Amino acid sequence: MLLDSIELRTKKIIPKFFFEEKSVFWIFLTVSVIIGIQRALLGPAACNNYVIFKTSFFHLVNDQNLYRLYPDEYDDIYLYSPTFALLMAPLAYLSLWLQVILWCCIDAIAVFAAIKLLPIDNSKKKLIMCWLIIVEYTTALESLQAAPIVASCMILAFVFFEKGKLSKAAFFIVLGAFIKIYAIAAVILFLMYPRKLKFVANMFFWTIVFLLAPLLVTSFHMLLFQYHSWANLTLSVHQGEDTGINPNIPIPLSVMGWFKTWFNFTPSVLLVQLIGTAILCLPFILIKCLKNINFRLLILASLLIWAMIFNHIAESPSYIVAVLGVAIWFVTDKKDWITYSLLVLVIVLCILSPTNIFPEYIREHYIKPYVLKALPCILIWFLIQYKLLFNKFNISGEVQS
Repeated sequence: MLLDSIELRTKKIIPKFFFEEKSVFWIFLTVSVIIGIQRALLGPAACNNYVIFKTSFFHLVNDQNLYRLYPDEYDDIYLYSPTFALLMAPLAYLSLWLQVILWCCIDAIAVFAAIKLLPIDNSKKKLIMCWLIIVEYTTALESLQAAPIVASCMILAFVFFEKGKLSKAAFFIVLGAFIKIYAIAAVILFLMYPRKLKFVANMFFWTIVFLLAPLLVTSFHMLLFQYHSWANLTLSVHQGEDTGINPNIPIPLSVMGWFKTWFNFTPSVLLVQLIGTAILCLPFILIKCLKNINFRLLILASLLIWAMIFNHIAESPSYIVAVLGVAIWFVTDKKDWITYSLLVLVIVLCILSPTNIFPEYIREHYIKPYVLKALPCILIWFLIQYKLLFNKFNISGEVQS
């Protein structure tokens, strides 16, 4: 009722255009094109992340090691799978400016489609989700990273689980995982649905397909070398990070960074992640509650937030994943003063803090050093887990406190 009241008031001020699904889609697409043009005009240095993606396709084709430094071509190092390098083929031969614009448009389509297809029967809630994430979405887009696509894959896996289309659910989990490994966490969603053996078979099939797909452009021997190099690089990134503090990311936006900066507490990253995973999985024991769509949506929200707050190298541009989880939580959960207070914290500390409208002094001296961007998401995640475990969910989809 409160959401309807807010909508009626805002409609008196804001044109109807902003409350229509098609309009919101075109706004997302327009914002994406503008950011793409802006990045392209600033030159290759401003497109570094994307240059890594597209250049790695040519390294794959030319049988070069994907996982070494190429300082003459780009900064940093390629951290993704050989298959992701192959997936860049449709864009790789175009002019860089056009590639960047199309990449941004793909992000927009993926995120909007994921929200649109969510099994939420109220279209107003989906529009609210779009407006809640749009600023965080632009933050991710300006870095030209793959996080919006990965988040969309995780959501689409849930969507197709709900539709009983297990092959498509498995496809999107595997696709997301071959871009960013943390997307494999979406596999736990299968615990909520029947025909588990069929899903496992589909996961095996798509994993083999994605593993071998680079053979279209490289030899089997070279592909083995690429996977071996990828494994070594991934292990080296984690090796020696007992505290979860990566030398390239002094203060990760995660529970590990929060422990370090607030409490000077540096437990083993693996231990923290194992505890976080155990808490994430606890609600799955409530088998009767799994019949409730709100319960399942809250598990999806929890999963998306978990993927960031227990990631020991989490960065600001990747937080679109967590903010999508927050948006699902907000439109699904009961509204009270705690809900709205936490949402305000997310908007101020998480979404607005990286932008130019936020005071730079506060951002540099408080937000970054104290991991305040991550804090609201951490608090919301623990609230979601508490509600999943202790609230009563009836089969009709309503939540009883």
